[in-house]
Amino acid sequence: MTPQGKVNKRSYYLDIARGFAVFGMFTQHCMIVHEVSGGEGDSLLANLFVLLGTAPAAPVFMLLMGAFLIKSKASTRQNMWRGIKLLILGIILNLLRFTIPVLIAISLYGRDNLNLAEGETLLTLLFAVDIFHLAGLSLIFCTLIKKITDQKNTIPLLILTVLLASPFLWGRFGSNPFFDPFWGEANTVYFPFFPWIIYPLLGMYLSRYLLSGDRLKSSLRKMGWYGFALSALGVVIFLFSAVGILAFDVLSPIGDYYRSGASIHLLMIGFVLAWFSVCHWLEQTLSIENRIIKVLIYWSKNVTAIYFVQWVLFGWSMLLLDTNKLNAVDAALVGLIVLLLTHFSVKRAGVRKLFAWV
Repeated sequence: MTPQGKVNKRSYYLDIARGFAVFGMFTQHCMIVHEVSGGEGDSLLANLFVLLGTAPAAPVFMLLMGAFLIKSKASTRQNMWRGIKLLILGIILNLLRFTIPVLIAISLYGRDNLNLAEGETLLTLLFAVDIFHLAGLSLIFCTLIKKITDQKNTIPLLILTVLLASPFLWGRFGSNPFFDPFWGEANTVYFPFFPWIIYPLLGMYLSRYLLSGDRLKSSLRKMGWYGFALSALGVVIFLFSAVGILAFDVLSPIGDYYRSGASIHLLMIGFVLAWFSVCHWLEQTLSIENRIIKVLIYWSKNVTAIYFVQWVLFGWSMLLLDTNKLNAVDAALVGLIVLLLTHFSVKRAGVRKLFAWV
């Protein structure tokens, strides 16, 4: 999920941030898939694991994709084509993690005995909208923005427009494979383009600060303070939305992780901006030779393969263990097993080569 083409000297603190995002992805997915409440119950462990996969995960992935796109030496055509390949990869992933296991489960147990959500069919599962779809569409869109506009002046306006317009777009024209990736609200649409495109756009805007070399520490300090300010603004808008003051409940509705208004996204953006400073401190304090840091960097460098493999494993674990049947501790153990299997699978050169085309 990183644009092709070499960039300048590697910024390992960004690898650390993305490596932590990979870890949060595992903790969230194991609870969503296997914990009895889907991570939304009274279990402190389940709630913590799900939280680790929110602001520190997808927003970091997507923001860094935008940041690296600015520095990428790849041509417009190469990045556009890679966006298309990410869309194809998303469909392949859905086939392997959802459609085939569910088809087998139907043949073994019958459809009526499966724990499928309302509206879920083999077709809707095949065209479920996940982060590969978002990454592909975002890469295409951001490549065009990079090509034809002045990012410094255009991007802030685009971000504001997307935040305000998204709630009015969700669910338009019903649910179908053509519109769902942009603004669908079905339960198989996890990362619609609106509003999640704001993160790669923000990454493009912040690229010159995140990769600023000698001025990095000063830039990160400033971003940290801006992050706290944006989080505070997000809290204010959240409170206004909760009580319906000045129509904020319409302009910034409080939804779920995948579809929420400006308040939630300001909170997540604020966290991410401050989080980069923490990751830079970890790089400076522990060094990149630390064993844990080296693992995080490895996960970051192989994030596409890791994301794909872990979801295939979680998909087939649903066939073996069913969904949402375990307590939080058992679900965490399943997550640990999937993490280890994924890590050592991606360590194999043959597995990594499977993703060389993307």
